Amino acid sequence: MGAPLGRSAVIRQFEGATRLMRQAGPSVLLYHWIGSVPFASTLLFAWNTVTSPRVTDVAWAGRSLVLALALLWMNCWRSIYAGRLRNHLSGVSTRPWTAARLFHLAAIQSLFGSSKLIVLPFSALILFPWAATVAFYRHLAVIAGREDASPREIMVKARRLASFQAKQNWVALALLAFFQCVLAVNLVVVLGILPQAVRILTGYESLYSRSGIYFLLNPTFGLMVLAVCWLLFDPFAQAVYCLRSFEGESAETGEDLRCGIRRIRATAQVAGGLVLLAAVAPLLHADVAPADLDQAIHQAMQAPEYDWRLPTASVAAHKPWFSATVDQVLAGLRRAAEAIGDVLSSVVRWIFDKLFPSGGPAGKPGAPPGRSIDWTVAALIALVVAAGALFAWQRSRIRRQGPATPPAAVEPVRLDSPDLAADQFPEDRWLELAEGCLAEQNYRFALRAFYLGCLAWLGRRQFVAIQPGKTNYQYERELSRRASDAGIRGLFAANVACFESAWYGEHPVSAEDASRFRQNVQELQAGLTRLHGAVS
Repeated sequence: MGAPLGRSAVIRQFEGATRLMRQAGPSVLLYHWIGSVPFASTLLFAWNTVTSPRVTDVAWAGRSLVLALALLWMNCWRSIYAGRLRNHLSGVSTRPWTAARLFHLAAIQSLFGSSKLIVLPFSALILFPWAATVAFYRHLAVIAGREDASPREIMVKARRLASFQAKQNWVALALLAFFQCVLAVNLVVVLGILPQAVRILTGYESLYSRSGIYFLLNPTFGLMVLAVCWLLFDPFAQAVYCLRSFEGESAETGEDLRCGIRRIRATAQVAGGLVLLAAVAPLLHADVAPADLDQAIHQAMQAPEYDWRLPTASVAAHKPWFSATVDQVLAGLRRAAEAIGDVLSSVVRWIFDKLFPSGGPAGKPGAPPGRSIDWTVAALIALVVAAGALFAWQRSRIRRQGPATPPAAVEPVRLDSPDLAADQFPEDRWLELAEGCLAEQNYRFALRAFYLGCLAWLGRRQFVAIQPGKTNYQYERELSRRASDAGIRGLFAANVACFESAWYGEHPVSAEDASRFRQNVQELQAGLTRLHGAVS
C-alpha cells in the first residue's frame, strides 16, 4: 500500500513552496511580474496583430522583434525571482547586480530561452523526456540568477538537478498541470460571467455582454485566460522547482546543513550584540539639558499618533487619505446595514399587520377587529403545516424500515504479510498489535509490530522518510544523518540488528528480547523528543 497523499513528498514540496513565497513577501513576487506582465501584454498584442488581415510583413516583423525582446526580458526577471527565492532558502544575502553580471544573465537567457521554444514542443510530442526537460529549464532559471558560471557549467548542473527524483518530478508536474487547469476553468467562468453580471447589476450594456456565448468562443478570450492563468500560477510553479533545486543540491553538498549553521550563527551574533549593548548602555549615559529635553518632547507631541489631543477640525486636517477612505467605506457599510434593517422591520411589521389587523373591513381606525386572516398568511401557514407533515411521515417510514445495516468488521492485520508498510497505520495501532502479540506469546510478530511502530513514529516526526523501497540499513543511515546523539543511533542500530536476525534470519525470540526491544524503542523516542525540543 502506498503512502497517503498528505504524507507524499510532492505535497510537502508544494507546502514548502507556499511557505517560501509567504516568507519571501510580495516584494520578491513583484520581480516575476515585472517580467511576465509585459510579455503577456506583448503576446496578446502580437496575436491581435497577426490575426488582422491588414498587417504587412514589415509590421509583423517589427512585432516579432518586440515579442522576442519581451521574452528575453521575462526570462531574465524570472531568473532574478528564482535567485531571490533560492537565496532566501539558503539564508544568504543577495549580491548586488553589476553591469557585467546583467550582461552575463541576458546572454545565458537569450541562449537557452531560444532553445526552449524548440526543445519543449519536441519533448512534449515524445512525452518521455518532457518532465526532465521542463525541470531542466526551471532549474536553469534558478542557477543562472545566482551564479556567474560558463554556459556549459550551468547546463551540466541544471541537467544533473533535472534527473533528481525523476518519479517525484513527474508527479509534481502532473499536479501542477491539474491545478493550472482548475485555475483556468475558474477564470473562464469568472471572466465569462462578469460582463453579464455587470449588465444585470448596473444595467450597463457593453459589447461583451451583447456578444453572449460568442464572447467565450473568441480565440482572443482563450488566449487572455491562458495569459492571466500563467501570470497567477507560474510564480508558484517556479517556487516548487526552486525548492527541488535546493533539495537536490543539499543531497550532494549538504547545503541544508550549512544553511542551518548560518542561521544559528546569525542568531548567536544578534544575541551577543544584545548582551554587549546591555553591558555598555550604562557607559553611554549622558546628561541632557532641560531645554533640549523640552524641545524633543514638543517635537514628539507633534507626531500624528497624538492627534487625539487636538480639536476635531485639526484631526480631520491631519487625517491621511487612506484613513479617510476607510472611514467613508465603513460609513457606507453602516448605512447599508441600517437600510437592510429597515427593510426587515417593514417585512416583520407587514406580517404582524396581516396576522393581527388593527382596523375593520375598510381598515379605518377605531373599527372593530377583523375576524378573517389574509390569504397570504393562510398560504404560509398551510405551507409550514405541509412541510411538517412531510417531515413526520418521512421519519416514521425510516423507523418502520428498521435499523441500518451495521458496518462491516475491520479486516484484521496480518503481521506476516510482506506488503505491510510503516505508514499504513499510526504508531498507536502498531503498539496495540504488538501488545496483543505479547499476550499471545508470539514474540516474533511482536518484534515486527514494535519495529513498524517505531518507523511510523520516526516518519511522523520527519526523522526519516517512509518509502516502500527503502531497506532497514537506509533508514539507519538516514537517522544517523539527522540525529547527532550517538546513543540514539546505537539504540536504533541494535533494534535493526535484532529485528533482521529474528525476521529474516528466523532466530528464536524470547520474552526478554521483546521486552528489551520495546525498552529500546521507548528510550529512542524519549531521546529524540528531548533532542528535538532542545534544538527547537
